[in-house]
Amino acid sequence: MSDCAVAFRGLAQGQFGRFGQGARIPTISGAAAYHAPYGLMSAAQMFAIRARRLFHERGIRQEALRAVALASYHHAQSNPRAVMYGRPLTAEDYEASRWIVEPFHLFDCCQENDGAAAVLIVPAERAKDFKQTPAYLLAAAQGSPYRAGATAMNPPDFATANFKTVAPRLYAMAKVSPAEVDVAQVYENFTGGVVMSFIEHGLCTYETANEVLQLENLIAPHGKVPLNTSGGNLAECYMHGLELQLEAVRQIRGASTSQVPDVNISLVASGPMVSPCSDMILGSEAAL
Repeated sequence: MSDCAVAFRGLAQGQFGRFGQGARIPTISGAAAYHAPYGLMSAAQMFAIRARRLFHERGIRQEALRAVALASYHHAQSNPRAVMYGRPLTAEDYEASRWIVEPFHLFDCCQENDGAAAVLIVPAERAKDFKQTPAYLLAAAQGSPYRAGATAMNPPDFATANFKTVAPRLYAMAKVSPAEVDVAQVYENFTGGVVMSFIEHGLCTYETANEVLQLENLIAPHGKVPLNTSGGNLAECYMHGLELQLEAVRQIRGASTSQVPDVNISLVASGPMVSPCSDMILGSEAAL
C-alpha cells in the first residue's frame, strides 16, 4: 500500500524510569494484584519462572544460557558501536556474576540505555536504485499460541517463547526451512527466551539444545547458527530489539562487523515470552 515506510525506535530511559525495576505506584490492579503481594514485580522475575520450567521439563542446562550470553559479548568486541565494546566476557566472569533471579545471572539480562534506530522499507524494484545492497523482506509474522496472554502467569503452555504457531507461518511465507537459515538475530530480553526461540524456530530441538547451544556453534564466521552478531540486546544496545533488524540487514549486505560468509537467509525473532511476538526473514537477491 505504501511506497516508502520508516520504522523507528528512540529511548531516553533516564526521563521515565528504569524498565528493570518494579513499578513505583501507589495502587495495583489486574494481574499485578496477584503478583506483587508475593514479590513478583519485575520482568526478570516473571521470565525466570518460565526458564525454570523449561529446565525442569526439558532438561536444559545453565550452560545453554551462558553460551548465549558469551556469544553476544564475543560479537560486541568486533563492533565499535556496541556498549560493551572493549569489555569482553569470559565463562568465569559469567559464573562469578551475581544472581539477578535464578536461573539468570547479571549477564543473562538485557541492557538499559538511551539511543535510537530506524529502518527504511521500499518496494523491491525501487531498492535496486539505492546505494546499499537491498535486503529483501521474504516474510513477517506476528501472533501468539492459545491463551499465551493469560494473565497472572497462567498460560497453559508455560515454558515457551510463544513462537510455536508463529514460526511455521513465517517459514511457509518465506518458502524456506530452518536448515536454510544462515544467521539469526534473536531478541534477548533474557537468555532463557533465546533458548526457547531457537527450539521453536527449528534451529535445534529440546533434545539437542544443550549440544547445539554451545559457544563455538553460535559465533561468526563459521558457527552452525551464528547468533546476535552485533552483540544484541545483551552487549550492543537495547533498542527494544530494533538493532537486531539492522544487523540482519547488514548480514545480507556483507557489512557486519562479525560477518558470516555468503548470507542468503537472515532470521529475526522478536519478543520471546511476550504476547504477541513477531518474526521476520530477510533474504538476498539470490534467495528470491
